[in-house]
Amino acid sequence: MEPEELPERSRSCCHKASFGLGHVFNDLCAAMWFSYTLFYLQVVLTMEATVAGVLIMVGQVVDSLATPVAGWAIDYTGHRRLWHLLGTVAVAVGFPLIFSMKPSSFTAEIIMYYVAVIVLFQIGWAVVQISHLSLIPEISRNHSHSTDLTTIRYTASVCCSISVYFITLLMLKSNDDDAEEPDDAIGPNDFYKFKGIALIITFIGLLSSLLFYCGLLGVQENEYEVIRDAEVDDVNNLNTHDRQKHFLRSTLIYAVSLMYMASRLFTTLNLIYIPLYIEERATSPEEKTRMRQTVASVPLVCYLASFLTSLILKFVNGVCSDKTTYLCGALFGLSASIWIGVGVSTSSDVELYVIASLLGICGSSTMVASLCLTANFVKTNGYGGGRVYSMVTFTDKLVSGGVVLLVQNL
Repeated sequence: MEPEELPERSRSCCHKASFGLGHVFNDLCAAMWFSYTLFYLQVVLTMEATVAGVLIMVGQVVDSLATPVAGWAIDYTGHRRLWHLLGTVAVAVGFPLIFSMKPSSFTAEIIMYYVAVIVLFQIGWAVVQISHLSLIPEISRNHSHSTDLTTIRYTASVCCSISVYFITLLMLKSNDDDAEEPDDAIGPNDFYKFKGIALIITFIGLLSSLLFYCGLLGVQENEYEVIRDAEVDDVNNLNTHDRQKHFLRSTLIYAVSLMYMASRLFTTLNLIYIPLYIEERATSPEEKTRMRQTVASVPLVCYLASFLTSLILKFVNGVCSDKTTYLCGALFGLSASIWIGVGVSTSSDVELYVIASLLGICGSSTMVASLCLTANFVKTNGYGGGRVYSMVTFTDKLVSGGVVLLVQNL
């Protein structure tokens, strides 16, 4: 039996690794979108804060509205691979166009251009996210397998964010010889560096998506044994209408959605405002020069801590429940928030890195736990993964966009 088990184990590892590559393009774009788009619009393009906030809000609203539509369409047609491909094309076209133009003034036509490319990017991003998430309950054999896929997916996401911050750190540290103030704070002269970062991300993302299609999407989902809990067999025997009805009436899905929303909102807002906080924190010329490094290194530390946490969660999967993991992560995030509220010293960046580590631990723990709970909900009740994941991810996108707009107006 050993000769037969080894190829099967090797094939399973290959499928898991391929699955992890399926959301890399989205994760790379998300790291750039949440961490640097608002910073780029305000600091590099010198756009008004309110206008920049409206553009971010438009993106989040479109994403939230596209999510349930994508979930319904994916479940209705069942063609997850095709939807994933279409979404990838939309992201590949829309995302680099956000960073490809340096307007001299922000006329109505220019603003509409940004609205159009952001809408295209966000629709594609939502389609890729839901089609990829809905594959988890389709190809997983049991809850342990679902947890493995979820952890791999999140680990890949963390690696993507780390890569984006490394690329940003290297690009921003390389000063142009013809720049007027090469050692000064980040500004309009850095436009081409951000454009280069966007193009590099697009190339890596497309390559990862190609490997995903080659490694996993040739696998038929019915090759995997779908295991459902015995106590919910009566739910599985319901017809489609009753399942949808039961899905909408389930209080558990709203609880899981709230947990996911809280995790995403906390992580997203920190990513968006860490660079702006660092930029506003720099008052002296020395601090402005140091900002070129900290604007990338602080988020990098956050995701390094998140990456290490995701590895630890892989080994404690059988020891701690998903709810316990979420609670522990939330406590780390609460401690970081209290620290920021009390005040952070401007004389040293050490406190920033410690806070970033706490935020990374919180983000990884709560995200993995909430997604595992969602996958288990889909698995044990037999619902369509697209509808459930679109329901879970809908609220956080809408709320985060509204909060960003509120903060920008304040």
